[in-house]
Amino acid sequence: MKVVATFVSLIAFSGVVLAQEPTPSLTTLDETYGFRGARFETAPSAYRDLALAEKAGKTSYYRRKGEQKQFGTGEVADVTYGFYQGRLAVILVKTRGLHNSRAVLEALQAQAGPGVQSSPYIQRYAWNGQKVHMSYDENAMSNDALIVLTCKKLKEQEMKQALRSTPQAPPAGT
Repeated sequence: MKVVATFVSLIAFSGVVLAQEPTPSLTTLDETYGFRGARFETAPSAYRDLALAEKAGKTSYYRRKGEQKQFGTGEVADVTYGFYQGRLAVILVKTRGLHNSRAVLEALQAQAGPGVQSSPYIQRYAWNGQKVHMSYDENAMSNDALIVLTCKKLKEQEMKQALRSTPQAPPAGT
């Protein structure tokens, strides 16, 4: 009986340890559904520390006044939050230099998995979750990187809207 109790205790303990160390996956990316507590589809009014950076069409870009620069063991140079028609739709994260870019990439991979790299010679990765798409694109000369997190639902709406508002060419032969 003691052996069974010990075995059950070990299984329960291993479950606790596993729960504390989540496996990197696209599911984690979808569950986070944003960046640093900013969740996709929320309105700018949900955040009290935003400062308008620029407007482009139906998207307004903001920065958080108290944004943390540390991410993993690297440092981010800039984080911009894009609100399409008043809802958070895209997040842009920029890094500067080899150390910071690779450290941030490592932190992203620890959270969302290794990502898909189309060429081993180019530091470009993509993660395609059910709800969120994320990309990492590193400049080969400067080693600066741009990480883009996109809400797939709002991106689809934006693309449909753009198609509806694009003038159509008349049919051939008229």
